[in-house]
Amino acid sequence: MPPRASQALVVLRLYGEQALDVTSYAAGQPTVHAPRYPQAVQEFAYQIATHPAASIAWYDTRLGPFLSPPERWPDLPAHPLEVLHLSSLQRCAALVESLGLVDFSSPFLLPSPPDQRFATWLIAPAAGIGRAAVFAALGFDPRLGSLALALFECGYRGLAEGLCPYAEPRLLARPVPAAVLLPLQTPWPARAVAMLVARLYRRPWLGFWLLGRALTGTGVPLWAAWHGWRIPPGLPLDRAALADLRPPPADPPAVPPAVDVVIPTMGRPDHLLNVLRDLAAQTVPPQRVVIIEQHPPGSAYAPLPDLAAGAWPFAIQQERVAWAGACRARNQGLATGDAPWVLLLDDDVRLPVEWLAHLLAVATAYAVGAVTSATYLPQQSPPAGGVPCLWPGFAGGVSLVARPATAAVRGFDQRIEGGFGEDTDYGIQLRQVGTTIVYTAAYPVLHLKAPVGGFRYPFPHPWLADPVPPRPSPTVLYAQRKHSTPTMQAGYRLFYTLKRLTAVLPLRRPAELWRVHRQWRSAARWAAWLAAQEVGNT
Repeated sequence: MPPRASQALVVLRLYGEQALDVTSYAAGQPTVHAPRYPQAVQEFAYQIATHPAASIAWYDTRLGPFLSPPERWPDLPAHPLEVLHLSSLQRCAALVESLGLVDFSSPFLLPSPPDQRFATWLIAPAAGIGRAAVFAALGFDPRLGSLALALFECGYRGLAEGLCPYAEPRLLARPVPAAVLLPLQTPWPARAVAMLVARLYRRPWLGFWLLGRALTGTGVPLWAAWHGWRIPPGLPLDRAALADLRPPPADPPAVPPAVDVVIPTMGRPDHLLNVLRDLAAQTVPPQRVVIIEQHPPGSAYAPLPDLAAGAWPFAIQQERVAWAGACRARNQGLATGDAPWVLLLDDDVRLPVEWLAHLLAVATAYAVGAVTSATYLPQQSPPAGGVPCLWPGFAGGVSLVARPATAAVRGFDQRIEGGFGEDTDYGIQLRQVGTTIVYTAAYPVLHLKAPVGGFRYPFPHPWLADPVPPRPSPTVLYAQRKHSTPTMQAGYRLFYTLKRLTAVLPLRRPAELWRVHRQWRSAARWAAWLAAQEVGNT
């Protein structure tokens, strides 16, 4: 089936970095012609310039028999800033594995599920589709000499500008045999990765990358690093053109979708009442608010009054529990209710009246299953705004999540209770089941960071009595090791060590290095202990 007559489409058939032929669709009719340039990256740039209003599709001819018809691909993106590709199939994260030494906390570099839509800036050179105008605005750079490098750079630069690149299984019609895939999954040479490090993370990180490779025993490619150092700056972005391609705000539905709110609280009655008043004042109020009121043994906080007795535009479900813990409380709240959306809130925030309506509008316009809001502290100015964009993090205190997404994951990991890292872990769980997280800076939330109550409860971690205090926190190290690749773990350890060493005088660094080693070993032991624990909702 040809594309609709209103859709201009150009399809590039490739073999690796070679351009074989080009099919242009005008008024729904195909025309096949020879490429102007033999190099795929040069031909891609030429087609972008020649057909600025078209969609550009590309695929490696070895995948041709297994793809859905490329002429149907223009119907798949939900909005102009979506770029769909086969990163999961090509295992693009593995192609540039040593990038994890530098970008050791990015969920976009994690192995992605091949059967789920997955947000990643690693735009696969094997197959994909996107608007020519988008690539032009992002500064697609044929000077890099490689289609893969140029696509990766566009993907990385585009994240902050609202680009939504997804590994999309719908580009496939049938499974691809391993014999076909293996040649497409060959790791990149060190020179290509060094060029990417210099372009995306800036030249000073090349030294860190080399040191990480030396410590991990993967070689010290000085010549590759030299090529990376000499790479010219990227082409300028055209932010005005990108702004014209953003999806328009979604029109509010006649009947807004129902939203359940989950608020864990402890000892903050005044702050909690303010949150409830802010929710009542929303232009789109929720249908139910679930309050998990925590009273651990020895707690000096008085029980809250019966909040459900008040006059609220939503139902209140107030549950008192004899324990403390953010993860456990949120999991209990998530198990309650049936609304299609769940709003996870802290108990010490202040909400603009349009806030919830805005989160729902962003979720609809970008066709995503989770939206996280910007926050600011009392001593800070509110963020100036910005475009909604794919976000590497997740905030458990100011996020809207689709109910099917919360049901598909195992919940907040209670092994991380009383520490740090539970929000990041939950966000990665959401991504692994195909949920996209978008960050919006419009209508930012004031986070008061109340000095008492909340989760400032002295959690009885067993390592508090360890004669060698574990550092970093075992919960942080456990969460980092739970998902990250070995290369990313090595990069994090190197970064942490250098940060500790540079914080002391040079003469004290040998002793500090030994201290870091002992404390890291203690943290690793306790992180392994956490991983072995049997707890609910993990």
